[in-house]
Formats: sequence, structure tokens, C-alpha cells
Amino acid sequence: MKNKINIPKTFFGFLTASIFFWLLINLSKEYNSTVQYDLEYTQLPQQKTLIETPFKKITINVKSSGYNLLTSSINHKPITLQLNKAIKKRGNNYYFLSKNILSDVQNQLKSGIQLINIQQDTIPLTIGTLNSKKVPIKPNTNITFQLGYDLSKPINTIPDSVLISGDENDINKIQFLELQKTSLENISKNTNTTSAIVFPEGIKLKSSHQSAQIELSVDKFTEGEIEVPVFVKNAPKGINIFPKKVKIIYKVGLKNFNSITPDLFKIECDYLESTKKELNYLIPKLKEFPEQISTVRIVPKKIDFLIYE
Repeated sequence: MKNKINIPKTFFGFLTASIFFWLLINLSKEYNSTVQYDLEYTQLPQQKTLIETPFKKITINVKSSGYNLLTSSINHKPITLQLNKAIKKRGNNYYFLSKNILSDVQNQLKSGIQLINIQQDTIPLTIGTLNSKKVPIKPNTNITFQLGYDLSKPINTIPDSVLISGDENDINKIQFLELQKTSLENISKNTNTTSAIVFPEGIKLKSSHQSAQIELSVDKFTEGEIEVPVFVKNAPKGINIFPKKVKIIYKVGLKNFNSITPDLFKIECDYLESTKKELNYLIPKLKEFPEQISTVRIVPKKIDFLIYE
């Protein structure tokens, strides 16, 4: 039978007390330490935007008691730098000199922690001039329709434009924003869908919207034809044309078929254009037409003319 080792309870008491006093002595000593703090930037001047912040942390050398260093490493607030105190270098380039912000950083450290130095000599920044403008939204769609169906009017987006703001140089480069590609198949009725706005990579922008709604107006289409008189631009006196009317063949949605009338079209020939090209005929061109129609053909494609003295 093995003998049991009996350890007096007083031993554990002395051991616990010894560890406590050892910690107390060591935590009360002063140490030099290197610590990292998160950086936050505040007080951005009006009409300015922070384009780039390469340093998100700051490394500092400090001196304090072990207790202060331990508690500070567990829980500490970020160091804030006021952007209105940044020094301008040139263009959009700004910086903080570490020696100039020592007192600001020291005031943000826990009481009892002494700042020795900041390891980074400078903290560079890129601050641009804030600008805003409205730009149109362009849908990016790949649509197939059931046989006999098509768009009855151009694709509509809601909103049709967005207000963007950012650095002036970046904003001036943007003329429009495109939506993410939307693919729809076998469509035969009005359809609504939502698509995200695609923002340029590497550019910091704020936008009034992050997405837009795409509205598709769809109708069953049929073919129609109509006769329209021909007008001659820059015509000399005594000109006579044959034929005096042309036939326009078009596709139109059934809903709008009865609303298409000859007065909605304008066919025009330019006499000077034909003479410059040394043509003995006129070319009819469609100058006005209703937006509800598509796939327009003009018959005939040539207009003969005679000039009587």
C-alpha cells in the first residue's frame, strides 16, 4: 500500500502569498516597452476628403510601471490625430512630423505612462479637395425575348442618375456609372429587377445610391407600314420628285399600333448632299419618328428628281 503525501494547507497559503508579492513587486517596477496603438483621424477640414491613410497604427516607445503597461495593453483607446494640423507638402500630399505630435500623443496615453518617442518619423497622408456632381446611370443588360416580343420603349432606371462626391480629380474623370450586368432570358412581360452600381476600383467615392432598379416595358410586336410625304432640303426652284411619298415599314407593340400616324414621321432629302456626291438621285432619311417603333425600313431608298427651268 502506497503512502499518501500530506501537504499542509499552510504551504499553499504561503505559495499563493509569495506569488502575489512577487507579482506586486515586479508590476511596481518601471519598464521600457514598445507598444502599438490604432490611429484615428479627426477634424477633416470642410471641402476636403481623406484619399489615402497608409498608417492605420502607430508604434511608440513608452516607460511606465509593469501594472500600467499590462492594463494599457489589455484596454486602450486609439490615438487620434487632427487632420487640420497636418502639414501640406505639395498637391494632395500632407504629413505629420512625429516630433510635432509628441505632446498630443502623450496627452492621450493613460496616466502614469511616459512617451519616449514615436518610431515612425513621419505619418504621410493624401488629402484631396472634395467635389460633387450628378452622373447618369447606364444599365448593362443581356436580354432575350420570347418570339414576337421586344422592348416597347427604352430601358428605364430608377434613379436615372446619382450624386457622387470625392476627390475633385477623381470626380472629373467619371462621366457615368454602370450597373452590374443583368441577364434575363425568354422575357414576354414587363419586368423589374435591381442591380448594384459598379464603382471604379481604387477610387474613394460616396454615392447617394448603391443600386438602381431596372424597368423593362415589354410588348408583343407586329409589323406596320405607313406612307409619309418627302421633304427636300436645300431644294432649287423647279424641282420635282418621284415618288412624292415613301413607305415606312416598322415594328411596333400591339398596345401602340393604333397610335402611329403619318404626322409622327418626317422624311427629308438633302439636295446639296446629293450634288456634292455627284448623285442623280436623292436619299430619303428619317428625321423624326415615334419612340414606340423599331426596325425601320424606308421604301424606296432612292428618290428621283427633275428640275424644270
